Amino acid sequence: MRLIPIFDRPSLGRRVTAAAALCLAPLLVVLTASAAEPEELAKHRSLWQAAGVDAYEYAYNKYCDCHRETPPETFVTVRGGEVVGVRHRPFGFEHYVEAEPRNFEWYWTVDGLFDLVGTALQSDAEVRVDYDPALGHPTRIYVDYDADLIGDELDLRLTRLDRLAD
Repeated sequence: MRLIPIFDRPSLGRRVTAAAALCLAPLLVVLTASAAEPEELAKHRSLWQAAGVDAYEYAYNKYCDCHRETPPETFVTVRGGEVVGVRHRPFGFEHYVEAEPRNFEWYWTVDGLFDLVGTALQSDAEVRVDYDPALGHPTRIYVDYDADLIGDELDLRLTRLDRLAD
């Protein structure tokens, strides 16, 4: 009896090779992206700093189990590196709900978003980030801190960033 490795069988080998490639491809993408992420972060942080945007408002949706399909849009106003205003617009409504100033510490500036990504990259978290090509700020941040836990993920998608008059 002669054993033939499955890759020596033309039709079966192609299927196994394709299946193996499909299974390994996401792992390779994550490993490749992880190796490049600190450099991408530094490059885009430099773009943001060079843009010199000191007063701005950005908006984001934060996706989580509580708002899977319809997260509220949160607007964060920043002046001089400090959060000075936060308001939320629930999905389907035109009115805003203002956050109390005592809670501003829980919201990020764009520099804070860069710090969030940097800290996540230094941990064992899965991190995916998209950046604005012109200003460099993050436009999407996904962090899964522990693959074995459900609900610890952070999924932010910026919907806009507007410069404000000083």
